[in-house]
Amino acid sequence: MAELIKKHCPKCNTEVSEEAYFCANCGTILRAKPTDVSITKQILIYFVSLFLAPFGLGYAYTYLKQPDMKSKIIGAISLGLTILSLVFGYLAVKSFFEQSYNSLLDITNTQGL
Repeated sequence: MAELIKKHCPKCNTEVSEEAYFCANCGTILRAKPTDVSITKQILIYFVSLFLAPFGLGYAYTYLKQPDMKSKIIGAISLGLTILSLVFGYLAVKSFFEQSYNSLLDITNTQGL
């Protein structure tokens, strides 16, 4: 029978298991909860990064600072999609305003204003 390795809470000195994320006695955080790398979470992250571009930066930051490689890859893809979305959004808005400006110039030139 395998026994769990025990350690002590740094705040209240209560014995806690090695796998515990927080102390059951005082609630002190003992270690960070790992990030979710499930396929549904990835789809959500990529959707937000592409269609709600600025919010993708939060996911990118969170996942890039994780120690495991899979989380870092998810963060890098999220950052790339966010940047791509921002660039295309900028180009679309720029094109729209240039076309609108040129249309106004054409109207004023044809009317002799």
